[in-house]
Amino acid sequence: MRSADVIGFGAFFAFVVGGLIVQALRSIARQHPRTRIRARVEAVRDASKASRAERDASLQEQLLQPKRRLADQDALFAVISAWHERIRTVSGQGGVRAMYLIAIAALIGSIVGTAFAPVGPALRVLACIVIPVLIVRGAYRGLIERFKKRFLAVFPDTIDLIIRAVRAGIPVVQAICVAGVESEEPVRTTFRTMGDALLVGADLKEVLEQAAVRLKLADFSFFSVCLNLQRETGGNLGDTLENLSGIVRTRRDIRAKSKALTAEGRLASKMIAAVPFTIMAVLYIVNRPYLDTLTHTRAGHKILTLCAVLLAIGLWLINKISNLDTSR
Repeated sequence: MRSADVIGFGAFFAFVVGGLIVQALRSIARQHPRTRIRARVEAVRDASKASRAERDASLQEQLLQPKRRLADQDALFAVISAWHERIRTVSGQGGVRAMYLIAIAALIGSIVGTAFAPVGPALRVLACIVIPVLIVRGAYRGLIERFKKRFLAVFPDTIDLIIRAVRAGIPVVQAICVAGVESEEPVRTTFRTMGDALLVGADLKEVLEQAAVRLKLADFSFFSVCLNLQRETGGNLGDTLENLSGIVRTRRDIRAKSKALTAEGRLASKMIAAVPFTIMAVLYIVNRPYLDTLTHTRAGHKILTLCAVLLAIGLWLINKISNLDTSR
């Protein structure tokens, strides 16, 4: 055997013995009480961090997502749940109770009203279904319109509050939290919900998108787009929000001006719609037999039905023409 082979085998065995010695020393160090205590403390700390992260994630999910996932429900129940969540967004839990009371009162009123009307059973059942649905839908639209007016009346001032906070050096997240405390209702509730979600670690873009989906207002969508674009591209956020505040105020003035310009037409349509009912009431008091042809014959019933349908279509068209809705 050559001397080079002897040196190679000797080096190999030296590395093997050195590795065994290092492994033995590491195992002895692991068994030391101080090392074992440190490892246990780190394991407990990691477990607490994981549980805290899981708890924050669940809280964030509750703040961002509706309580019921509509995709996992039937179609009809999903529509009812979405309607329920929408009412809760625009008017809170009191609005939900009010809608249920209106629905019950409309159903009782339609049942009592059709019980004394000279109509068949099928028409009576249809009326008991259609009338409460129309009344509830009208109340629902009234709640939404009331919420839009109140929100858009306060929203520009809230934007100004955020502008002052940003120019004072306060971060956007903290400015949104401040708006959730200092603003007026119903903007305060919306920004407080957003601030709570941001404080538990939610992403600003996701919070803004969820709020825009809940509110369904174009002005707030503009606000969301401005914050997201400024976050991605940079720029002066104060000037951008100041321009947005001017745009929101201009849109509000346009809505008020359009309502003022169309007030005469809407008032005239209501007066014209009230004329037939007033004339029939006067004739019913003065000369009741004059109306017997309309109220006691099949042809009269058809004429009254046709008049009611045409009157409803005319009022609907006038309402659509005179209402310029720029809040969507």
